[in-house]
Amino acid sequence: MTNIFRSLIGKLKRKSAATHTAALMMTSTHLYLLIYLNGQKKPVHHEEIIKTPDTSWGECIEEILKNELLKTATLNIVLPGDQYQMLVVDKPDVEEAEIAAALKYSAKDYISGSLEDVVIEYFDIPTQIFGQNKINLIAAKKKFIEELIKIATKACHSLHRITVDELAYQDIFNNDEDASMLVIHHPKEELLMQIVKDGQLFFFRRIRGFTNLEQFAELEISHGASDSLSLEIQRSLDYFESQLRQAPVKRIYLAVSNPHQNLLIDKIGENFTIPVLPLKNRVADELPEVDVDQGFYPTVGAAKELLNGVDS
Repeated sequence: MTNIFRSLIGKLKRKSAATHTAALMMTSTHLYLLIYLNGQKKPVHHEEIIKTPDTSWGECIEEILKNELLKTATLNIVLPGDQYQMLVVDKPDVEEAEIAAALKYSAKDYISGSLEDVVIEYFDIPTQIFGQNKINLIAAKKKFIEELIKIATKACHSLHRITVDELAYQDIFNNDEDASMLVIHHPKEELLMQIVKDGQLFFFRRIRGFTNLEQFAELEISHGASDSLSLEIQRSLDYFESQLRQAPVKRIYLAVSNPHQNLLIDKIGENFTIPVLPLKNRVADELPEVDVDQGFYPTVGAAKELLNGVDS
């Protein structure tokens, strides 16, 4: 899992070896926590909290991280979408070690608000359109990040990584040589569409018009929504193959917070010759035994590298 706030976390000293692994996933409306005993695939604890308008992020994070098992757990965290901006910008023409500093200098041209109020980070993708040299800039709210790190380091054994939703799924597909498309939606957020292969993110985009997808009724899905979403999927598949010159995607995975998700999968599947499947199929082994919200799927993704014994 890509560690985008490595400089901040790097200042924190680790303690003795942890006996548990944990991941905290935050969306604009929910917080999800999974805790695993090292060496086991099924979580020993799972928890979900709704973020209401009258509660602060700090209060919610403190509440969900109260579990005593975290005192012996290494923790990965995924930021909520309303606490950062994501932009594709020109990659500075400097040495690799100087990119972060150069981006901080030029970020004022890209982001809203004062540079003093944000933490600037970035990540690359493996391939780009011929002739382009872009980089993905993340501007996270500094006050939120500082409070998050303070609460998390107090609650857990050690804080390992902080990342964003766009990067939370790639470790689920670490051993896949074939490309897979993911279609992800969290309530009240723009739909996320991405393509992953070999544990790397090759392509992603946010799609407007589906912010309230969790509320779509069966009729809306059958008569309009599924075809509109299929069109966006096809556009992304075409871009991946023709512009990025990659081999065709072999399967499509969906995870949306809608009671009619199976209908949506079936309707989209009618428009493609490749399998269209629930993302739950890929993370079922690491999910709790009981039925849980799809917000736990990227939580599994965030924990994957630790479950696999990766520590870098």
